[in-house]
This record gives sequence, structure tokens and C-alpha cells, in this order.
Amino acid sequence: MRFGRDSAGRACLALLLCALGLVLSACDNGPPSVDSRLVSTYVDIRVMEQALGTDTPESRLARKEIIEKYGYTLESYKAAIDRILEDDSRWIPFQQAVVRNIDSLLGNPLEPLGKKGKKK
Repeated sequence: MRFGRDSAGRACLALLLCALGLVLSACDNGPPSVDSRLVSTYVDIRVMEQALGTDTPESRLARKEIIEKYGYTLESYKAAIDRILEDDSRWIPFQQAVVRNIDSLLGNPLEPLGKKGKKK
């Protein structure tokens, strides 16, 4: 009879470990993904605002064109930015992606996220 209990105990333990493994694999501890389309839209708008200002008629038209270029409506773009602003865990990765995008526009070499450059 002892053999039967050991087998049932092992089976129960194996089932428990499998369930625990599934739960742990479902948890994603990495940073939230960043929408590259939203980053590009945001950067293009910021660059345009540096050139034209924020409240001129030209800047309003350019902003509308940029937002539409990336497939947003004004409402959907504002909603996407609001989601970033409301969630601290999304704000830093978003800003890091923005900085990397701007650096690439300025011709600065891109450094992989999370790695420090080595000086010779």
C-alpha cells in the first residue's frame, strides 16, 4: 500500500510543480513593450514643434499631418499618450525609446538598452 501513496504523492507533486511553472511563465517581469509607431509619432511632433512652435496655424496643420501619417486620429494619439503618462512602468521605457530615436536622428551611435558603452 505504501507504494500507492508514494506514487500518488509524486503525481500530485509533479502536477503542482507543472501548475507553478505555468503560473511563473505567465508572469512577465520584463519592461512593457514600447510602441515604435507611437515613439516615431511623438518624436516627429516634437521636432516639428521645435521648428514651428506649438500654437501656430502651421504647427497645428503639421501636427495633424504627422498624426495621420502614422495612422492615428487626434483622439487615438492623445489616448495612447495618456496611457503612457498614467503608467509609471511605461513612461521610462517610452522616454528611453524617444531618446534613442532622437539620437539616431542626430547621427549619434545607438547603444543597446541596458548596456553601458566601453571606453578604450
